[in-house]
Amino acid sequence: MAFQFFRAAVFEAETPPRRLSADLQELLRETAGRAVTLGELEQILKGRGAALFLLLISLPFAFPIAIPGLSIPFGIVIMLLGLRITFGMKPSLPGFIQRREVSRAMLEKIVSYGLKLATKMEKLVKPRMHFLQRWPGMINLIGLGIASGGFLLALPLPPLIPFSNTIPAVSVLLLTAGLMERDGLLVLFGHVVTIGAWIYFGVMFTLVGSGVTHLWDKYGG
Repeated sequence: MAFQFFRAAVFEAETPPRRLSADLQELLRETAGRAVTLGELEQILKGRGAALFLLLISLPFAFPIAIPGLSIPFGIVIMLLGLRITFGMKPSLPGFIQRREVSRAMLEKIVSYGLKLATKMEKLVKPRMHFLQRWPGMINLIGLGIASGGFLLALPLPPLIPFSNTIPAVSVLLLTAGLMERDGLLVLFGHVVTIGAWIYFGVMFTLVGSGVTHLWDKYGG
């Protein structure tokens, strides 16, 4: 039943989806110059859907915003919400994650980048290729892609590995934006980036493993 509510929120009636830029501007007004917890943020955004919440918390990792130490907790949040969508459950957060606070300065940075993205995206994005969301199992597949991106974000990797946050964050952005704007083409790109992210991480881990083995063979003995 909860999954049906989630589908209804995504595909409600035939009215065009509300502009992302309008949602983000309203978010700044509703937070009224204060820090918010993730739980409060989830409540504020509830009327606009879990997809907007997911997009908002994945934004920092797709842009050069200084947020040391947040990729793991935010990645876990994204993964948990993605898994709930995958299994047809109502997207919600456990209490210990809801109590995590986001400062006003950080929220303003995130929303500022979000508005820049929305301004560009709204010129290109439009409802199309609905089968990539409406066919049976498609929403579950989108949830799996989101959970996959969250898992990769949550990996405790050193910052020396390039794009280790950016690629999975972009996949989450594309999938969630596609959901909100009912743009199947955007969803398709999101799935492609998700597959690309796993290939990239596989190659990086293989190279790191080969390097460690080489060093061990050369100096370990």
